[in-house]
Amino acid sequence: MDLLVRRCLIPVGLAVAPVGAVISLQGAGLFRMFGAESLLSSLLATAIFREYSPALASVMVAAQAGSSIAARIGTMKVRGQIDALAVMSVDPVRYVVVPGLIACVIVTPLLSVLTTLLGLVSGWFFAVPVMGVDHGSFLANLYAQVSLVDLWVGLGKCMAFGTAVGLIAGFLGLRTTGGATGVGKAANDTVTMTIVLILVADYFVSMLLLSLGV
Repeated sequence: MDLLVRRCLIPVGLAVAPVGAVISLQGAGLFRMFGAESLLSSLLATAIFREYSPALASVMVAAQAGSSIAARIGTMKVRGQIDALAVMSVDPVRYVVVPGLIACVIVTPLLSVLTTLLGLVSGWFFAVPVMGVDHGSFLANLYAQVSLVDLWVGLGKCMAFGTAVGLIAGFLGLRTTGGATGVGKAANDTVTMTIVLILVADYFVSMLLLSLGV
């Protein structure tokens, strides 16, 4: 968990923080055409809590942590350390895969909470001081729109996506063959597969929640 936080904290923050600024910059002008600038924070909150923060945080965890876990396990595999664990009656999955899986499941939601705050702060900065949206209306609509359901939806997505990252990284790491080339391929395949899975799953989960009225 410590390694994942140190690897992912800054990249995740840099990836999500500008999203709030972009939504505010683009949305302020559009809402102003209809005299509804005060509703900008409602759009910002929904987009950040439910979509952008969970998806981008999970993608960055896949890129940083997933590749690292796959490379570490793959290196152990090609060096024969995984086979040595089996010979010593130590379950390789429990010893080398499960810790990374648990770390991904726990760290991804925590990073999402941080990135949500960064996205809201950057959105507020570009909406209120830069674009001139009223501060009171911005906060009032923000509080009115955000609910615990939005928070739990975002955290639930992160836990599911973090689980996928840990499982795929561990699976591909244990299947590594071919020396250093195989280790690099396992790391690259982990990033590709998890990012595609996260984006596709996020779409279907969002559609399901909308159809259920959640």
